[in-house]
Amino acid sequence: MNPTVDDVLDTGYRHPRDPVELWLARQWQEVIGFAVGIRENFFELGGNSLDAARVVNAVLEELGVQLPLNVVTEHPTVESLAARLRDHNGRLADPLVEIQRGDGTAPPLFLVHPANGQVGAYAGLAQALGEDFTVFGLQAAGLYSDVDPVTSVRAMAATYVEAVRAVHPTGPYLLGGCSTGASIAHEMAALLAEDGAEVRLLALLGDGLLDLGPRFDQPPGDLVAVLDRWKELDLVPPDATTGFVSRSARVWQANEDAVRDWEPRPYSGPLDVFLGPPPDRPAFADWPSAVTREHTPPDGDVAGALRGLIG
Repeated sequence: MNPTVDDVLDTGYRHPRDPVELWLARQWQEVIGFAVGIRENFFELGGNSLDAARVVNAVLEELGVQLPLNVVTEHPTVESLAARLRDHNGRLADPLVEIQRGDGTAPPLFLVHPANGQVGAYAGLAQALGEDFTVFGLQAAGLYSDVDPVTSVRAMAATYVEAVRAVHPTGPYLLGGCSTGASIAHEMAALLAEDGAEVRLLALLGDGLLDLGPRFDQPPGDLVAVLDRWKELDLVPPDATTGFVSRSARVWQANEDAVRDWEPRPYSGPLDVFLGPPPDRPAFADWPSAVTREHTPPDGDVAGALRGLIG
């Protein structure tokens, strides 16, 4: 098995798995001063009652949920507090998810979801990049609501470009993706370049370099069995339901269909292709481009290779 970002870190850190856990982990990072895993105790990490009040205030300001002041004492981990908030977060289904907020010295990095539509797989990569870097994930429609998944790479790319420009209007743009996300990121880069925007990075990541989270080999038959397996592997929160498995299966199938029906449009910029150990060679390594630069990060250190490209 190829090493992943989490293997390289080897710190016991367990990354967030959904947008609520991602958002809470970011709030804790800003209050405490460093990245935290979903099961680390807020107070054992150095948080105090004033810090807890800042978290409660952030929940009220950004999510519109008034929590009691002692809520962090009762729910001292990201995982536990996320379960309290999950039913109240109306922004859960937004395509753009802020994974990590950096200091603004570098343009933000936008990473597009793999085939399962989720962006939690990029949390470990964001942490490994370092706290200087702002990292956003783009997640698929239909995971956290009953809207129909999008079945076209070009339609997804157009929607995601709009979301990206809402927070970063003028570029330059740093884009990347793994699995289905590689195709969508390529299409986004082509759209932005056609519009005269500067795309400084288009990073396409091989599947073996990241822990991509929940997967399907085929549409599931027994949703309960799939959910139990995902929980056993710690791929979903404890309060995940078979409804989430069903929506995930629809998203996965839509992404599979979208990539199958898509042909790369011409893109004049360079492709930075990240490969795992041989014989890993994903299809995008052979997409036509003026310049294709292949990288095989030593020990699976994708973050180090990305930092070198971003500068």
